Amino acid sequence: MKELTKSQQFCLEIKKLAKKYNLPFFVVTDGASAIVNKDCPAVYHARQAHIQWEKENHINSKHNWEK
Repeated sequence: MKELTKSQQFCLEIKKLAKKYNLPFFVVTDGASAIVNKDCPAVYHARQAHIQWEKENHINSKHNWEK
């Protein structure tokens, strides 16, 4: 795996913090995004809006930089 960008590192830190507090979230930075959600409609809606933006900007919304 190649070295993570600062944006990706930031997203991973947010993911760890959300796990600590057992909270759903969606975050977007310049160059990365992350989501953990189960039943939160607001988080779901935010991600769906971002997927639409990615499509409009020819970005692969299914890309998983964590793998």
